[in-house]
Amino acid sequence: MRDYHWLVEQSRLDDAGAGLALLGAELRERAGELADGMVARIRAAVPVYGAGTVISDEELRRTCLDNIGFVFGPIGRAPAVASPESRENGRRRARDGVPLTAVMAAYRVAARYLWDCLADTAARRSVPAGVTLRAASELWLALDTFTQEMADGYREEVTFQVLSQEEERSAVVQALLDGRLDEGNLWEAADILRIPLRGNYVVIAAQVPGPGRHALPQAETALKRIGVISAWRLLHDAEVGIAWLPGQRPHLIRLADSLHSLGPGLIGVSPRYDDLRHTARNLRLARIALRSAFAAQRVTVFDRDLLAVAAGSDPEVMRHVADSVLAALGQIPAGQRPVLLATLGAWLDNGGSASKAASVLFCHPNTVRHRMRRLEQLTGRSLSDPRGIAELSLAFEIDRRDQRPAPEAAAIGSQASTRHAAVGQALSALPRRS
Repeated sequence: MRDYHWLVEQSRLDDAGAGLALLGAELRERAGELADGMVARIRAAVPVYGAGTVISDEELRRTCLDNIGFVFGPIGRAPAVASPESRENGRRRARDGVPLTAVMAAYRVAARYLWDCLADTAARRSVPAGVTLRAASELWLALDTFTQEMADGYREEVTFQVLSQEEERSAVVQALLDGRLDEGNLWEAADILRIPLRGNYVVIAAQVPGPGRHALPQAETALKRIGVISAWRLLHDAEVGIAWLPGQRPHLIRLADSLHSLGPGLIGVSPRYDDLRHTARNLRLARIALRSAFAAQRVTVFDRDLLAVAAGSDPEVMRHVADSVLAALGQIPAGQRPVLLATLGAWLDNGGSASKAASVLFCHPNTVRHRMRRLEQLTGRSLSDPRGIAELSLAFEIDRRDQRPAPEAAAIGSQASTRHAAVGQALSALPRRS
């Protein structure tokens, strides 16, 4: 008995399949007529398609014919599981710049139209309800497949375009860093990088954590929030950016603060310049600033941290300078050297004021004065002499990049101040120093 019912059911399904095949064949015979109707529906319902300037009638009709064949061809047979034509159509729409929402809207219009055609034909042919129901199921399965294929193709093309644009931008950045662009090419370069052709620029060099790894992966987006437009290039030893500033010093300070918050690595910023042709020269200066950065002052700005830049410009020569100025400190007990240098740093950071330095060091102002006199005696540099202050300041900047602070010096902390400004303050405060 069970075998008999199975044979009856199989026969019924075969009859339904035959009915579906006949229904699909009739719809395919009217493919040209249906394609014309689908084009008209899409043009009327989707504004982007209505103008006819982005997609020609011929191309839209060809796409409609492909979709009609994909939907009605397999009815009554094995349903199609892929649609290369729909995937390619998605790629073409992306290349044309048609928004995906508009393409999806056109596909929804097409789906409703094809269902109307199928339902109307089934009614005119008095197709049994069961056959019509199965036809609807297969129709919507096919519609879902080719719509998904279109969306996948669209996204593949958008991804390709984004990667191509990034490669193009990266190549332009590299050409600027190499100094290979002349005046005639600057217009195109600025357009590709989407930065103004004139204004205030800086080059940023950030130390990468390893080959091929980004130092500041979110830099472009983060800097845009403060009005700074930038373009970046990942090199083997540094991630380098060209940044346009909407203003001068205040925006440079905001840039430095923003860079400091973007990552734990060391960063150097070049001086400001106003001609993109000078980018290669400023890359060298940004790299010098990067060499000048260290853990206590991770972001070194060339225009702001002149003594720091000088200290890091030529390590071998600068080490010799520091050793010459601070040579006598090697003769005192090991724990005294870092304390004296930390006191010098606090004194410089606070404009030559013993009282302010003492508040940072958590000691009495007379203790600061005593240490400063001791430093004068050991180095032979007078803190009443501008040249002596300059030499001590430079030696201090060099030394603190090479030495680990002692426990007491570490407790003092670093203020990451503007060194050359502190020296100027110190000089102006000298006549009042007690």
